[in-house]
Amino acid sequence: MKQRTITREGKRFLVAAFLIAVAAVNTGNNLIYLMLSLMLSFLLLSEVLLNINMKDLSLEVFHPAPLFASEEAVVTVVLRNNKRRIVTYSVSCMPSGALRPAYFVKVGPRGKEEQDVGVLFPQRGLYRHGHFPLRSGYPFILLAKTRRIAVEGSVLVYPALRDVSGIIGEGGSGRADAARRSESGDDMYALREFRHGDDWRKIHWKASARTGELYVKEYAEYESEKVTIVLDNLLPEGGALFEKAVSLAASLARYFIENGCFVRVVSSGKIISFGKGEEHLFTILDILAVIREEETWGSPAQDGRDGFFITVMKSRRHSNPYAATGEAVYAEDL
Repeated sequence: MKQRTITREGKRFLVAAFLIAVAAVNTGNNLIYLMLSLMLSFLLLSEVLLNINMKDLSLEVFHPAPLFASEEAVVTVVLRNNKRRIVTYSVSCMPSGALRPAYFVKVGPRGKEEQDVGVLFPQRGLYRHGHFPLRSGYPFILLAKTRRIAVEGSVLVYPALRDVSGIIGEGGSGRADAARRSESGDDMYALREFRHGDDWRKIHWKASARTGELYVKEYAEYESEKVTIVLDNLLPEGGALFEKAVSLAASLARYFIENGCFVRVVSSGKIISFGKGEEHLFTILDILAVIREEETWGSPAQDGRDGFFITVMKSRRHSNPYAATGEAVYAEDL
């Protein structure tokens, strides 16, 4: 879709052209007619060059770092000029969530230019790029043309993260402390199969070589490292409270994983198994970025109640099959 507008300068130019046309008719002066012809030629030339300038362009968007809701980040916008011999000048683009347009001064034939743009998404979720507007007033700024270009792909915006060290009780902080101590502990009492997120330095190579499977050393404090975060995503709809609850669950996952705990997330219809490390954290964030509220609780309440449980509730008015176990935090208190 293309949209053409007359700029403020263009409107002034048309007013001047109209006055000169009136003067030319009234006086019959050939020099004034020549000036009017030049001005009309400028308008025609502006239209032709603007169409050529905006022809055969394409856009790509890259996200060098994870994006979190309500947190300013940077994306890279790439403008490609697919014309064989003609340079493209003075083009601006407004990506989704951008705080300011990306401006490209010059893109050579068969070339590309990159611009970093600050973006801010107010809510978590999956945002498809769709169509981005390209705008240019080249060469005389008399006319401006906006062309919407399809951009493939999407961006996943994670829930907003907050500091939760002050809102968890002694049980949660105690698990984090125990996990930090066990990272350097020497009191091994058993071997178990390797799990996602385990420290490779704890692999028992002799046992692994004998069995053909990876085994890690399990220390006496291992059970204290296991934390289950239960997210209240049952209807009735929580609206802003539910968004706070998701943000709180994501923040708790980060807190416990950064402290070396094995973390599991349980919600209606979805269980993310125990794991640790940065990769497991982003596995959790991937799910929480798009999680929705459900009508019924589909996760087995009796499944593996070992370790520490912390339930994230929207409010004290809601009930949850896991709420009676461990600690509970409430989004309405934030």
